[in-house]
Amino acid sequence: MEFELLDIKNDYVFKRIFGEKEDILIHFLNSVLNYPENEKIISLTYLNTEINKDQEDDKETRLDVLAKLNNDCFVNIEIQVQNTYEYEKRCLYYWAKLYEQQLTSGKKYKTLKPAICIHILNFNFFKDKNYFMTKIKPLDTETRKVFSHDFQLYFLEVPKIPDQYYNELDKWMHFFKGASKETVMAMQTPEIEKAFNTLEYISQDPIARAKYEARRKYELDYNTDMDGAREEGFTTGFQNGKHDQKIEIAKNLLANHFSIEMISKITDLPISELEKLKNI
Repeated sequence: MEFELLDIKNDYVFKRIFGEKEDILIHFLNSVLNYPENEKIISLTYLNTEINKDQEDDKETRLDVLAKLNNDCFVNIEIQVQNTYEYEKRCLYYWAKLYEQQLTSGKKYKTLKPAICIHILNFNFFKDKNYFMTKIKPLDTETRKVFSHDFQLYFLEVPKIPDQYYNELDKWMHFFKGASKETVMAMQTPEIEKAFNTLEYISQDPIARAKYEARRKYELDYNTDMDGAREEGFTTGFQNGKHDQKIEIAKNLLANHFSIEMISKITDLPISELEKLKNI
């Protein structure tokens, strides 16, 4: 192989593979969700397949994969390389959006369908456990009975995968970690082999490589901006915890063209309040 494989954990590459190949995504979802045989996912509809020019050039755009399954569940999959500020709150916020956006004008609450968010993480997020998958649902703390199956969060931590693979999900996790072609072929899973072949194809495309490098650069710039924002002039407001100081910080960030989402992460101010501040 005369070319270097792109990193599957880059969100542009991830979306090119899982956001365009339905059979690959179905196999991956069945591996994660582990439904009974008679409830396996057999089809899905992509809801955000396009990667437009603005998304490629915007370091804060999420290149995630969003689909509606044949069982009417909505699922969102994203891959995250670094543990960003308040990531757990971000996960809850995006789940809430996925659930809330179903309820368009005139619809009733009973029409709401389960919303499933799957986060593939290239870092250790849950420090107190060794297994790579964490599944979260709301439940009664006394009876341990699940309150609702509409709320589902899955976290897959790549650094925690075992050295050997024992099931289809293990195989996928090895693929995300960067398994070689020989390893993938030995898995004898057609969908993972197809994903690897797609990765090879994308890796040889000069245009795709340029977009990949652009996303890498934007991610580095984003993390640098976040670190600089915290270190440079905004610690006083955090230490005092005063609302008016956070407002002043937010105004300065808005004036410097920081996004609403980034400002919310830095100041802990709600997005709704920042939207009002932006329109003043």
